Amino acid sequence: MVFSDFLNRVQVVPLTSKTDRLYPSEAPVAFEGKESKAMADQLATVSKSRLFNRAGVLSENDMSKVEEAVKIQLGIH
Repeated sequence: MVFSDFLNRVQVVPLTSKTDRLYPSEAPVAFEGKESKAMADQLATVSKSRLFNRAGVLSENDMSKVEEAVKIQLGIH
């Protein structure tokens, strides 16, 4: 069981297709077959009621990169 199962909110890391510049708290990922970047510096908490459909899934490798970017952003690296 995941801790967020008990809460009505989750943290999300937004993605963008603008990949020309990459900061330490950002991670290059492939999403829907396109080059993207995850922006951990824009980490947000949202209500689960605002989430309707799953947009897609990142590979394990890309999720590891996102986790590392989140750690850098939160200063727990």
